[in-house]
Amino acid sequence: MENSEITKGRTRKKSLVLWVIIFIVFVLVAAACIGVWVYHMVLRRAMSELYDEARAPIEVFSPPSLGENIGEAISGILGAPDKITEEDKKLSPLARINFDLLKQTSPDVYAWIEIPDTDIAFPIVQHPKNNSYYLRRAINGAYDVTGCVYTQNYNAKDFTDKNTVIYGHYMDDGTKFGPLLYYMDKDFFDSHRRIDIYTEKEWFTYEIFAAVPFNTRHILKSYKGEGDPHRAFLEEALSVSDARAIIMKDEEIDPKTDKIITLSTCLKTDTRRYLVLAKLVKSQLCE
Repeated sequence: MENSEITKGRTRKKSLVLWVIIFIVFVLVAAACIGVWVYHMVLRRAMSELYDEARAPIEVFSPPSLGENIGEAISGILGAPDKITEEDKKLSPLARINFDLLKQTSPDVYAWIEIPDTDIAFPIVQHPKNNSYYLRRAINGAYDVTGCVYTQNYNAKDFTDKNTVIYGHYMDDGTKFGPLLYYMDKDFFDSHRRIDIYTEKEWFTYEIFAAVPFNTRHILKSYKGEGDPHRAFLEEALSVSDARAIIMKDEEIDPKTDKIITLSTCLKTDTRRYLVLAKLVKSQLCE
């Protein structure tokens, strides 16, 4: 009887120790999760504040004293495109990007992309050697699961390539390239066809002509053995028959002369990519 009580006491003691260990592990895991969450929140807030500070809107107006040629009047002050036409006024907002500020955080920043009336307004980075460097890093090099908007070193940084591929993660909270999946909706597609890209020297305006689910082929590498790689990619992209694809069939794209950008993100429903393709329609010097 005495041995039985001793055995029960030992069992209760072991059980208590086990529960204490489980509780301590739970607390440590919870603390780690909270720490990671706080880390990412602080990092993303810091990056958001940096981007807000780096992007200054340009108020486009035409007081009587300035007349029609307001471009010359504000370009020297704000770094705006040298000539702003009536058409440009309709495309407002324009922006001035403080690349000096951004490059203090990362020398790999070389451009800025935004789609008006969406949450897409980010610097574009390119690491000189490691093409996956910014897949899970913020522009300051800190770990960030949302990564950056970036290009690979297969592309030049002056947007002179026939196709510049720009990558960004799809995020459920609508950050990074999350809004790209809205292009599956025809009304959204029709009302958000403009993309602006700024570099230190130029302002590029693109018009979207297709948004399609696509395979995981590397666009800039895997078509090299197919005669004209750019034409081969375009033909495949513009022949996608997925119900979620929207393609402007009447939009003529010349693979020999037209320069395009391809925004690439992941589909949350399967392993394929989602591409938004846009054609360069205008470029202007910013100085």
